[in-house]
Amino acid sequence: MKKNLLLPLVFVILFGCTSKPKEEKTQAQEKYKTNWSSLQKHETPQWLLDAKFGIYCHWGVQSVKLELGKNNMPDSEAIAHWKGEKFNATEWVDLFQKAGAQFAGPVAWHVNGCLNWNSQITDWNSAQKGPKIDIYGELAKEIGKTDMKLMASFHSSTLWGPMSKADNSYLSPEGDYARNGNTPKVHGPEGRYTNEYLQGWLDRMKEGYELYQPDMVWVDVGFGGTVGPELRKQLVGGKITDVKSKHEFAIDGIREDIQKEYISSYFNAAMDWGKEVELIYKSFDIPPGVAMRDIENGNLDGLQFDPWMADINLQQHITWPTVWFYNPKNVIKDANIIVDMLADITSKNGRILLNVPPMADGSFAENVKQELYKIGDWLQLNGEAIYGTTPWTIYGEGPAYIKNPGHHGQGKNKGTEIPQYTSKDIRYTQKDGNIFAIVLDWPEEKLDFKALGYNGKLYPNEIKSISLIGSNTKLKWTQNAKSLRVQFPKEKPCDFAYVLKIERNKL
Repeated sequence: MKKNLLLPLVFVILFGCTSKPKEEKTQAQEKYKTNWSSLQKHETPQWLLDAKFGIYCHWGVQSVKLELGKNNMPDSEAIAHWKGEKFNATEWVDLFQKAGAQFAGPVAWHVNGCLNWNSQITDWNSAQKGPKIDIYGELAKEIGKTDMKLMASFHSSTLWGPMSKADNSYLSPEGDYARNGNTPKVHGPEGRYTNEYLQGWLDRMKEGYELYQPDMVWVDVGFGGTVGPELRKQLVGGKITDVKSKHEFAIDGIREDIQKEYISSYFNAAMDWGKEVELIYKSFDIPPGVAMRDIENGNLDGLQFDPWMADINLQQHITWPTVWFYNPKNVIKDANIIVDMLADITSKNGRILLNVPPMADGSFAENVKQELYKIGDWLQLNGEAIYGTTPWTIYGEGPAYIKNPGHHGQGKNKGTEIPQYTSKDIRYTQKDGNIFAIVLDWPEEKLDFKALGYNGKLYPNEIKSISLIGSNTKLKWTQNAKSLRVQFPKEKPCDFAYVLKIERNKL
């Protein structure tokens, strides 16, 4: 008997010990390589699948030009007027939290050559010029004290200062390239970016994650350059069309090998940090399956199979130029509009990154703060229908529709593209077996939900209970084959977007 018992024990000792390193090796994630097949193995982290609402801020010399009313002033001249005397990272982050944001961060680099962090590559940065503030670094530090994730966006194109770490040829914003006797080349004879420029771009972009370890990086249109052809209908669904345009078909973006180098290095760095991160990009800038797609100031029509993001501006575009930096001439979207957008986009497998622009001095306008507080109050009450939810098989019902899906579809023509939602417009989310029906306007009395009749997804007797979040009133309801009818109480539990929580029986 003892001999027979010893045999399995010996087997476990010999093979168990030898198999453990092998098991650890298979569990350890391999480093990403600089090819799309390897990068497609990346998965969107669960924290971002759960996160539905974030905030970022356009703040820079463009803010000063708008305040001064001198839109044609060169950025290199306007930077002398950018003082940022009221910037306070703690107050910014406190505002983000009160608004209910789950991720937040700065616009780290926007179009001109001034970086909004303390760069060791170029002296053209916000820590050495203008406000003398490491905007990105200070926000990263404060956000790190919270449960929010850190994001940073890069709307990059122009280089100022030394070309790269290896090439000290100086790119001056005034166009004087001869500080050290060399003339850096941004474009070659074919009009494409030169190797020297691409290396300078890559060095800056890598520094942007090396210093502060962001959980999420968003690269704007310049990263891949496919937004232009898409907006001109020259590229539809990833297919080149025969549409006639005054513009030649051209994709002016970062070269693919540089794209792959940047993405793989960011993903690999995150593995060393022990973080799960995500890259956000636009249109067809990289192959699908690598990262998450963004829609600029717009929306998508229909339930989406892949998770996505919409960066929405709190300002409504009324006057030119610019809508993204604070402009007192533009109208602030009210909290009702933003909450309706959030419910609609969340129900379609999306999330919102809301642009909240501060004034030139680094403080936020009072009306901006008030709308954010209202959004936060709504999420404080109804957040369980948004945070951590997944779409249902039916995202919604009602007459409202997205008039112009895609980029800028909810950002032009003084907001006329934004749907006017009624009480018949309902959006659905789900979590932990519960269905949430978000009614986008207050119903008169009774409301019918076509998606919840027992000839649809729900079987007879599957509804256990129905409650209106924020209300103590016991609701009266009846279900038939065609719909669920709910009697709403007389008093509203909040100011907009009213949430029914439908608990289900186990059948």
